[in-house]
Amino acid sequence: MATYHKVGAVALALVVAMSPAGLERLKSREALRTTAYADPYYGWSVATICYGRTLNVKQGDTATKQQCEAWLKQDVARHCRLVYDALLGTNIWLTQGEQDAYCDFAYNLGKFKGTDSVYGRLLAHDDYGACMGLLRYYFSNGKPSRGLWERRYEQYNICISQLDVRYNPRVTYKGVP
Repeated sequence: MATYHKVGAVALALVVAMSPAGLERLKSREALRTTAYADPYYGWSVATICYGRTLNVKQGDTATKQQCEAWLKQDVARHCRLVYDALLGTNIWLTQGEQDAYCDFAYNLGKFKGTDSVYGRLLAHDDYGACMGLLRYYFSNGKPSRGLWERRYEQYNICISQLDVRYNPRVTYKGVP
């Protein structure tokens, strides 16, 4: 288990953060580009730079490697915060594998809350179903993307990597008391 840490005598605090290994996987998927480029599916309407940064990017922008590294840390923290905010008060505990997968997913998609196949299943305490829900998000601009499918498949495998493979006690299984 990960995610909840003692703060004082009784309270628990939710923590959602990407591991160093998760950050390296994200970097290898996004690749470093120090000159702004057009999104392969959306063109210049989604100008991108560095490791997939789209915030306030426009055609012609350039960045240093150091600036890209700093932006990456800020962007990952911002997207992990989306996961954190969505789960705050739900008493849902995440493994580090789930944290890495959901932070990467939010980073790539730009949101976490509102993804019924992932967030909705997680709220229903269906950990496996939520991980499987990642596999539904492989379209970009209405078109299937092999790159997104491979990324979602990797996220799925990371997501389930630390879940109990025998039984999920939070889900009612047919015929199981």
